[in-house]
Amino acid sequence: MDPMWKIRAYQIASYCVHLAGGDAARAIKDPRLSENVPQLIRAIGGVTAHIAEGYSRLSRKDRIRYYEYALGSVNETKSWYMGASIALDPATIEHRLAHLCRVSQLLLVMIRNERNGGTWGPGRHAGD
Repeated sequence: MDPMWKIRAYQIASYCVHLAGGDAARAIKDPRLSENVPQLIRAIGGVTAHIAEGYSRLSRKDRIRYYEYALGSVNETKSWYMGASIALDPATIEHRLAHLCRVSQLLLVMIRNERNGGTWGPGRHAGD
């Protein structure tokens, strides 16, 4: 198994990417969201991409930077989901936001551990 899959934040974010595909297919039917939906997909894809990019970095400073980018992408994704609430039911929005909040929490732990010189980095994992 790829070591990336040991990272709980990556697992949850990947699940969110999967869910966002279906959400986007429903939301794009509303013409008011024609510009928002691509942004939602880009933002959620950025979460997993930044976690993966940071994970592969040998420098602690670089890992922190990419995990912070991932955190920014999580927050952006939350914002796009709130905008999509005109086309998606409240339970769906609540479910997605709960998962995204969990990713945020895990990323904050990963960032804090990196800043404190913790043992989290390539070959190790956090969030289990």
